Amino acid sequence: MKEVARLFGSDGSGKKAFRVGALLRVAVAIAAVCLFSGCIQDNVLVSIKPDGSGTIEETVLVSNSFIEMMQDIGKDLKEEGKEGTKQDGAAAEKKKPPDVVGEMMEKAQKSENDFGEGVKFVSAKRSKTDTASGYTAVYSFRDINKVTLNQNPGKKTPGDEGKKDKNGDDKGASKNDTIKFAFIKGSPAKLTVQMPPPKAKKDEKGAAPEKDKPQTADDPKAIEMMKAIFRDMRVSIALNIDGDIVNTNATHRSGRKITLIDMDFGKLIGDIELLKKINKEQPETLEEMKKMVKGIEGLKLEFNSPVTVEFK
Repeated sequence: MKEVARLFGSDGSGKKAFRVGALLRVAVAIAAVCLFSGCIQDNVLVSIKPDGSGTIEETVLVSNSFIEMMQDIGKDLKEEGKEGTKQDGAAAEKKKPPDVVGEMMEKAQKSENDFGEGVKFVSAKRSKTDTASGYTAVYSFRDINKVTLNQNPGKKTPGDEGKKDKNGDDKGASKNDTIKFAFIKGSPAKLTVQMPPPKAKKDEKGAAPEKDKPQTADDPKAIEMMKAIFRDMRVSIALNIDGDIVNTNATHRSGRKITLIDMDFGKLIGDIELLKKINKEQPETLEEMKKMVKGIEGLKLEFNSPVTVEFK
C-alpha cells in the first residue's frame, strides 16, 4: 500500500501530488479495476448441521495503511473545502479520527439480512494482525435454504454505506456473485450449493453500451496501482460440515471442510500479462475475475455447479 499512499500523498516537496478531482478519479478507477473498495480480506466459514441449521463466522480485515490513506484523503478533501469556502477548520482539527473498525462492526450488526432471511447476528469482536485491522462476526441460522452468500465483499469496506435502490436492494450488488443453498434432511442429508451463474450475454440488438475501457491495457501507473491493491487482498468462503461426508463432487475438500473459493490476489501481482488483461477487461464481478485467473497456482476456485454434499 505504500505505492498507493505515494500516489495519493505528497510529491516530496510538501505539495499535494493530486488535487481533489484527481483523487476522486483515481479512487473510482481503483474500485472499477478491483471490484472492491479497498485492500480487504474477507474470510467466511459456514458451519452446517445435519438438521440444516448452523452458523456463519466472518472475519473482515482492512489493511492499516489503507485506513491511514483514507484518513489522509479525507484531510486533503477538508483542506480543499476550506480553501474554497474559507471556513474556519479549528473545530474539525480538534475532532478525533473516526473509529473505522468500530464503524465496520456496527455495520456488521445491521447486516444480518445480507446473509438471507432468518439469519441473526450473535456477536462481533475486533481482530487484528500486524498489517490489518477489522472484526470477526458470528451469525446463526435455522435453515440453510434461506442463506445466501455474496462473493464480493466490497460493501464491508470503510466508507461504503450500503445504499439501497427503490426496491430495497443494495446498489451495486450483483446476482452474478451470489451463492445459494438447497438442503434436504435425511440420512444422509443432502446439501446443494449453487455457485454464481455466468453473466448473461445480450444479443447485439438488446445490448447496452459498453462501459468505457482504458485506452491502453499496459498503462504503467494502472499496473502499479493494481499490484499495490492486490498485494493484501484475499477472499475465502468455506463450508464446515458437522457430520461425516459420504459423497461430494467438491473440488477442494480437507476432512469436513470444503473450500468454495480461496483467492489470494497477492499471487497475481507477479503475472504482468494477467494484470494487463485485468486492466483491459475490468471485470465487474468476482465470478468474472475467477474465470480470468483460472489455473493460477495456489488459488482454490470451485467451478463445479452445483456442488453437492451428502453427510450424516
